[in-house]
Amino acid sequence: MMIVVSGCMSLEEEMYGKLFPESLYSNRDELELTNNALYSRFSKIFHSDYTTLRIALFGGDDLTTPYSGNVPRMQYDTYVRQAADKDLKDGWEQAYMTINVANGIINNYKKAADALGEAELNRYAAQAYFARATVYFWLVRLFNEIPYVTTAREPDKTIFLSSPETVYESIIEDLKFAETWLPNSWAGIDAVKLNGAAFTAGAAKATLASVYLTMAGYPLNKTENYRLAKEKAAELIDNESSYGYRLIDHCEDLWKPEPKINNEMVLGLIYDGISEYNVFAGKACRPIQFDGWEAYCSEVNFFLRFPAGERREATFVYEFPVTNGGPTGVAIVPVPPDRNDWVKWTDMVFAHPYYQKYWEIEGATGNDKWRMTTSDEWRSGRTMPIIRYAEVLLTYAEAQAMADGTPNDLAYRCVNRVRNRAFAGVGSSGNELQPGLNATAFRDSVFVERGWELAGEFNSRWFDLIRFELVEDAAKETPDNKFLPGRSPSEFTIPSPPTKKSYYLPIPEEDALLNPNLLR
Repeated sequence: MMIVVSGCMSLEEEMYGKLFPESLYSNRDELELTNNALYSRFSKIFHSDYTTLRIALFGGDDLTTPYSGNVPRMQYDTYVRQAADKDLKDGWEQAYMTINVANGIINNYKKAADALGEAELNRYAAQAYFARATVYFWLVRLFNEIPYVTTAREPDKTIFLSSPETVYESIIEDLKFAETWLPNSWAGIDAVKLNGAAFTAGAAKATLASVYLTMAGYPLNKTENYRLAKEKAAELIDNESSYGYRLIDHCEDLWKPEPKINNEMVLGLIYDGISEYNVFAGKACRPIQFDGWEAYCSEVNFFLRFPAGERREATFVYEFPVTNGGPTGVAIVPVPPDRNDWVKWTDMVFAHPYYQKYWEIEGATGNDKWRMTTSDEWRSGRTMPIIRYAEVLLTYAEAQAMADGTPNDLAYRCVNRVRNRAFAGVGSSGNELQPGLNATAFRDSVFVERGWELAGEFNSRWFDLIRFELVEDAAKETPDNKFLPGRSPSEFTIPSPPTKKSYYLPIPEEDALLNPNLLR
């Protein structure tokens, strides 16, 4: 099982302009020190659910903010991206801080060759290669043209923008090294790795499959990469028992605060909720009547189109307990489940459904989940999944159909495993995708399934809309593609329809002013 551990890391470094000296990589202890810093820094890219670089995902039709006080999220939801936005700047800096740490290890790890064997030495390097590739994968999907830096350095005016083709080829090279030298599991290999959890070969292969799938769509449109995505995902599916991956029996168990890890998680972040934390759960995802921030929720039409079943119940919160007959101006308090004092999402102040995935508070049981949040519940120790095995199955299904021109039996089995689990749990039936679809119809069905399965998550609907060139259509009230839910009039008004320019974020203003080479 592959989980990124960050919560157990105690090193609190600020790496943007504060680099490790080159002499610090000469033995195991020093490599471990820099490796711990790498994990800690990596976690900070995803430190918050709606700040840093995840704000871009509000452009997808599964995620929105209903509250006009959340100006940055509202702007990204309506395709108004400001180069001077602080969240954008912070996310950009966090990403390049992580790259800086990874580059320091990659450029210097061989200095410990006399102290470590080849396999152990390369495992340290492989973790840095994986982190660097993953961060660049995020950056190139969000910005398209970006500075590709391979040395540990402070920002300077000699850095230029690299084409997405160049960046993707470098990402692939990094991930190939990572999948070669990372273990399938850290258990029994390195006792220093707390809880036996760190980057693995399975995470590298899953990321590589996603990279190939992304390259097959817009903007590169390298359709020959469908075959590469299919083959890489198949390496995991054909050997899922070796990697320890499976679909968790019921969707609701994916999102419980405990246990922090499960066999469906291919890549995730573990936090302790204190020194390392996120705000995925708690106040951010709750309505103001629950003392929440109303920071994010589901777009209305996306929720209305969501198919019934266990997955829907595990994904959304759409009914709420109240007192005195209504929510407006009245504190919501826990009530017994046999009471009828409940209101629907349509009766809430901002009239949107919320994400159950990130709702529950650690340690809450029964009706405690409905309690008002407290001042210390603005942050969370919830594990944040980045890649789940369900995504690997769907990646294979889409890639195989497009590579071979027709879906095979395994492609149908992969998508139907996800669909049946969504309906009534693993082992259920009756929700299968019907056979006989051509490649395009099957691909579109998998696209829709990815939207339901990965709703509100990191490997997200937004990236799928971009590679399918559907951002413009998804923003319409009545899309041309009927498998899109369309934008409800109850959402914020989009000032002008999105275009291809809307697909990518602007380079942060401060960096572009310091280095005119970054202007575009």
